[in-house]
Amino acid sequence: MEQGAARADLGRMRLAGDVEGLCRVLRSGEFPMARQAAALLGDIGGPTAADALLDCLERPESYPRYLHLRALASLGKLRERRAVPLLLRLLHDGRLENHGQEEGVFRALAAIGGPEVVSELIGRLAEPRPSKLVVDAVAALRPPEAVPALLAALWTLLPGDEVHAVRVLGAMRDPRTGAALLFLVASEGTSAELRRAAVRALTELPEESWPPPAGWIPEIMLRRALRDPDAATARPAAELLSRTKTGRDELRGHLRDASPGRRAPYRAPSCSGVTVCALIQDRPELFGEAHDYRDVPALVKLLDEANPTLRRAAASALGAVGGTAAGGALLAALGDERIGEAAARAMTRLPEPPVQELLALLSGGGDATQRGFAARALGVLGCTEAAPALLAALDDTGTPGLRTAAVDALAALRHRPAAERLAALAGDEEQPGTLRARAVRALGLIGARESLPVVLAAVRDPSEPVRLQAVRALGEFPVTETAGAAEAAEALGVVAALDVNLDVARAAVEALGRVGAPAGPVLVSLAQRLRRDVADELIAALTHCPGAEAVAGLCQLAGAILPEDAHVAVAEALGVRRAPESAGPLVALLADDRRYSSRGAAVRALAELGTEEADEYVLAYCRRTGHDGEAQRAALTVIADRREIECAQASGRLQSPPCP
Repeated sequence: MEQGAARADLGRMRLAGDVEGLCRVLRSGEFPMARQAAALLGDIGGPTAADALLDCLERPESYPRYLHLRALASLGKLRERRAVPLLLRLLHDGRLENHGQEEGVFRALAAIGGPEVVSELIGRLAEPRPSKLVVDAVAALRPPEAVPALLAALWTLLPGDEVHAVRVLGAMRDPRTGAALLFLVASEGTSAELRRAAVRALTELPEESWPPPAGWIPEIMLRRALRDPDAATARPAAELLSRTKTGRDELRGHLRDASPGRRAPYRAPSCSGVTVCALIQDRPELFGEAHDYRDVPALVKLLDEANPTLRRAAASALGAVGGTAAGGALLAALGDERIGEAAARAMTRLPEPPVQELLALLSGGGDATQRGFAARALGVLGCTEAAPALLAALDDTGTPGLRTAAVDALAALRHRPAAERLAALAGDEEQPGTLRARAVRALGLIGARESLPVVLAAVRDPSEPVRLQAVRALGEFPVTETAGAAEAAEALGVVAALDVNLDVARAAVEALGRVGAPAGPVLVSLAQRLRRDVADELIAALTHCPGAEAVAGLCQLAGAILPEDAHVAVAEALGVRRAPESAGPLVALLADDRRYSSRGAAVRALAELGTEEADEYVLAYCRRTGHDGEAQRAALTVIADRREIECAQASGRLQSPPCP
């Protein structure tokens, strides 16, 4: 049989489910073809395929050299339990020549599992220094009986593979691992990376089994991790402590010890106070006046702390738990520029926000800083009663911060009567650029049709912040008329192609992706005269844009000179669209032998098209490159599954396609 013809037969055998034909190829003696047949038999499965693969593993001398290593991978995929004794024999008789071959055996054993496999792994964990392959296999199977051996092996792995071993302990999700993990967390000699891994492993334990038995109080053993300046270590520790009353009391102690009145020797670091406040913000049902009368006063006291980060965290936590003193403390904090923003947001989350007090501050009862933060809070609260005072604040030329806050609040309220004033502000070039940019953003959120010309004009403004907000506003503008949407898309296209500021150009392309179908012609035009520094945004916009024009744009990009990851994204998008006209550009991607990832994405996308022409392209590619690559086999599986469904429908065995 000619080599090219044989390869063509392999692809068609796979699509036809011809197990007998593939078994003949397996026994043919030609290694490349037999190797591919072994992989395809693993995809098809069934007793006949398993028997042929087992024979290859049992009598390797009767087949091309190393073919049994390909067969064992397929047997692992099929979870063929009859292969276990043969795989164990490979481990014991010394026929494995390198680490890669040994890895293949352990992967197959981990996929199949069973008592014999677990017994083998436990025995190997008792070796002076167990292999990582053994540890990984244990992690894949998670047999409870292996936990004692894995714990014993942990200490032999500490000099070099400790983080890996601890992650495996977490994957076991067995309460018996808790004591060892807690010891690593509490030990002074534990490295920062290992402590972080140990805390994360503890979070994998079932919540109902917490706390695990340990030689010392578990909550105390987590104290070092809670004080860690790395949030990736401290936050999981706080979550573990929140599981028990004793642990929550430990968190409350850290909250009180972080306050300014605590003496230096007993004071907790600010980072642990921030961690506890963040937890309270996310889990307010565990804290507050209903649980401990000291929680709210402790948070209020932290508002006087010198560290602004801790003060902002305390303000956010107060907004989450509420309480009789929370509202007044947050109102007072509005006068502090460093934490006023956090206090304003926190007040919007209170069960009973102090709306009247905020209105009084906005209407002149406070200084400019307090009025600005009060405006922001009222906007988020949706208080339309504040609109007249907000409009009046726009005229307060002596306080830029207050005017900006008023603009943002009117935007949050979507206050349509403010559109005319905001449009005038946006077009006044004598005003600060930041204020004008916020006004343009507000116009986009309000979406008054009469404001569209102002926003369109703003995309040509000399100020970059104004242009940036203008293109974002156009992407969200609720234009219902086709002409208006087309006009907005055209303006965005000009900015995307010509704006010298890369952030503005990228924002314009992203906005086009939100405009929808009217943006299709503009996106195609951008693809034809590609600006490479916005290519990623252009691909994303075309991917989400409906209509045939977007497919044409993606096809154009498939032939452009782009990085490999960009071509992968294009191919994946075309596969989702399943447009027959994309076959040619996808085939062109297959012709580039330098780019493995994009070729894999292209062949999978071709398989998704569902046409005879595309299927033939897939078969031709597999003939050229082989049938055992992951992408090739995935593509053949897609086609085979589709044809099986079509055949079942034609014969009346299946009335409609299965749900995706």
